[in-house]
Amino acid sequence: MPARQTSEPQALTPSPARAVRAPAATVRLSWLAGLCLLALPLLPAAAAEQNAYRVAPGDRVGITVFGQADMSGDTMIDSSYSIAVPLVGSVSVRGLTLREIEQRVAKSLADGYLQNPVVSVRLTEPRPIYVVGDVRTAGVYPYRHGVSVLGAVALAGGFGVPEEQVRAALRTDFVQADERVRALETTRLTLTARRIRLEAQRDGRSPDFSSLAAGRGSEEFVTQLKASETELHNFQTSALQQQIEMLQQQEPKLQDNKRFVQDQLNAEKRQLELIQQHLVDYNALLSSGLARRYTGIELQREEARNRGNIARFNADISSNGLALGELSLRIREAREAFQRRVWSEMQDVVQRLAETDAALPAARLTRELRLRQVGLAEETAGPPKRSLFVTRQTEQRSETFPVVEGALLEPGDILRVERQRPPEPDLPPTAAAMR
Repeated sequence: MPARQTSEPQALTPSPARAVRAPAATVRLSWLAGLCLLALPLLPAAAAEQNAYRVAPGDRVGITVFGQADMSGDTMIDSSYSIAVPLVGSVSVRGLTLREIEQRVAKSLADGYLQNPVVSVRLTEPRPIYVVGDVRTAGVYPYRHGVSVLGAVALAGGFGVPEEQVRAALRTDFVQADERVRALETTRLTLTARRIRLEAQRDGRSPDFSSLAAGRGSEEFVTQLKASETELHNFQTSALQQQIEMLQQQEPKLQDNKRFVQDQLNAEKRQLELIQQHLVDYNALLSSGLARRYTGIELQREEARNRGNIARFNADISSNGLALGELSLRIREAREAFQRRVWSEMQDVVQRLAETDAALPAARLTRELRLRQVGLAEETAGPPKRSLFVTRQTEQRSETFPVVEGALLEPGDILRVERQRPPEPDLPPTAAAMR
């Protein structure tokens, strides 16, 4: 009988070539796995070294040289990114970490100064942080390790004034702006009434206040203003008229005195003529021996006395004429002084009116803007919204980026807090130009 073939599986025997390659692949895989295991501890160290703090101007570092107390101490990094090391001098630390500074200082000391120096560097006082914007106390604050944006705001006393205080301030600003407009309008109304009164005094007529409109002012105020200006007009006009009348009353007296003196002068002249005729007759009698010489002397004395009286009366008439001329001049000066005062007051009123008219548009626009701000503040009532930005100075440039309240700050950061304002209302062209 032929032998039976068994169906049991048989073990495969690898070929010699395959048996040689298997140990080599195993060794290669084991070697790669070992390298990976060795590299795993180095990865966090490299990442930590890359993210380590790098010093900048304003940082104060403490350098300790083991066994060398005289060479140890604190130093500040200057604007050129350098520190002062005893014996060595200035050492550049631009872009270095504390560990790298230790290595650089140790290398500098080992270069001809110390053998195998052991150097330790620590950050004793980092750069301060700056908080500006919508905070209660903006300023410079010392950096604390792990301080966040919200912590920096807390150092600055918290956020700015509450929204209710802002709305109250806006309402106060509106009230002040409205009061400013009312004051300017009242001033303009008063100056207009004064100008009407002065123009009437200049022209010598009664004032006409029919063109004086109340505007936003009360009718009672306008009525009082008209009555006051009318009373002032009547008083000043009456005072001028009384002054002129008092001066004019002196003219009839001076004219009467002039006529009286003129009559006396005429009488003296007539008496002088009679005396002169008497002297002619006396001289004829004296030449015929019928008169005494003493009588002629008396006649000559009388003639001289008459001539003196005539001269005195002529002087009185001249003085009277001067008095009349002075009286006319005083009347004219009184009128001219009144007109000068009226013109001076009118120039002042016109100038103040021009200034008021120039200030009114801006005041009204300011009041309108304040009113719109109050309305917007009332519409957007609630907790205020703020935006936070950090400006960070690196070795290459300065960059600004938005942050959240929980973000951590670094030494030298500038935190800016901005209150988000509601959208401004549409402004007229004049307001836009002023803005």
